[in-house]
Amino acid sequence: MRALHLTRCWRTLGAVLMLALLMPHQASAWVREGHMATGALAYDILEQRDPEAIAAILRLMQAHPDRARFDSQLDGLTGREGERRMFELMAIWPDAVRGTPYAHPVWHTSQRIVSSARSAIPFAFGSAQFEFGRNLAVAHDAAASDADRAVALCWVMHIVGDMHQPLHTAMWMSWRFPITDAGGQWAWVRSSADAEPERLHRFWDAAGHPAVLDLAPPESLETKLEQDPPAETLSPDPETAFAHWVAHTRELAYEVAYAHGRLRAGNSPGSARVLSPDYVERARTVSRAQLTAAGRRIGALLSGLR
Repeated sequence: MRALHLTRCWRTLGAVLMLALLMPHQASAWVREGHMATGALAYDILEQRDPEAIAAILRLMQAHPDRARFDSQLDGLTGREGERRMFELMAIWPDAVRGTPYAHPVWHTSQRIVSSARSAIPFAFGSAQFEFGRNLAVAHDAAASDADRAVALCWVMHIVGDMHQPLHTAMWMSWRFPITDAGGQWAWVRSSADAEPERLHRFWDAAGHPAVLDLAPPESLETKLEQDPPAETLSPDPETAFAHWVAHTRELAYEVAYAHGRLRAGNSPGSARVLSPDYVERARTVSRAQLTAAGRRIGALLSGLR
């Protein structure tokens, strides 16, 4: 019995090591425009509910250690347009600095196996949930340096966005994907019969592209917010709220991205399966809702910052 127990332990350890070695560490969540949409929506919400927080954030961003990158991408915009663009750039900064000393690849994910094989490896891969809490604390810490707070703000915005992309919270393990599909990175699909093969993860990154987002333009957002439900609440505390958001996103991964296990993705470009029109439309609907929720929640998290 002891030998059997040790064998199982070694197998589990081996599986964990394989995942650690083989999981792609450069997965992005949402295309660039998706993250920018969450930053813009957060700005619009703060503009209506806590303009002082916007002023505090812009002051902190003056001390960002990578400030030159932001200045080069502001395209000379000033006033409200420049402020809103700054929020967009903050939301994408952690992706923009991949491959630099500022990068932290494992902060972008918190993936658990959601197939029936989840009991074999009941761990989450990626430290997004821990880093969210740590960076949020730094961002709101008046005793921390402005530079550290500015960097933390960018990460808070980005991690919240990442954790609303279903395949940044989940992965599938099966006979077809014995060491998981790495959150759709090794699963191949085609969005239509005449489309080129693409990774399932990439399909979900782009499913909520802002070109089809149902977000009101800035000039009408005030009216939209007045008609929306009450502002996002973070009780009993932001970290608990964040954990609930992640759990909900993980449920969406199982129910929608993996279609309750009925999705039949290929394990190579040549075996990519064509997604049904219903699947594609539901992915777009879910992604739009998730991006909108992420923007609203970022706004709530940054409210009160001084």
